[in-house]
Amino acid sequence: MTVRIATRADEAKIMALCRDLHTENALLPMSEDRVRETLDRAFANDGGIIGVIGDVGEPLRGMIFVTIGQLWYSNEWVLEELFSYVPPEHRRSTYAQDLIDFAKRQADELRLKLMIGILSNERTEAKVRLYTRKLGPPAGAYFVYGGKTGEPHVRQ
Repeated sequence: MTVRIATRADEAKIMALCRDLHTENALLPMSEDRVRETLDRAFANDGGIIGVIGDVGEPLRGMIFVTIGQLWYSNEWVLEELFSYVPPEHRRSTYAQDLIDFAKRQADELRLKLMIGILSNERTEAKVRLYTRKLGPPAGAYFVYGGKTGEPHVRQ
C-alpha cells in the first residue's frame, strides 16, 4: 500500500487515530488543542509532513508524522518522527514498514538525518527488531521513571 501525504481533508480521521494512539501508548494526558496545533504544522506545510495509508474519505490504515527540527546543540536540521501508528486490525501487514520507508524517503529527499524511535512498554522488543531491520542498530534507548506508557490518565 502506498503512503501518501495527508491533507486537511484527512484531519478528522487522523485525530481519531491520534486518540487511539494516545489510549494505547501515551505517557501523559492528551490535549486535543495541542494535537490539532501540531497537526496544523503539516497541513500548513510549516515544517511537518504526515504520511497516511488509505484513500481520502476511507478509513486510514496507518500514519506517521515527521517534522524538521534542530537538536539542542546544533544549527543543523534533522527530520524527527513525532509518531507512527498502525491500528491493531492492520498490524498483520507491512504498513509499519511502509511508514518507516516513507520517513526514510522524506529524509533522503530533504537530505536530512532521520531520528525515529520507540516509546512503548508494549511489544517493545518486536518493535525494536523491526526498526533495526529497517534502519540499522539503535542509537540509544528511552527510560521513563515514575510512569508507564498506556496507563490510564486522569484529567485535572
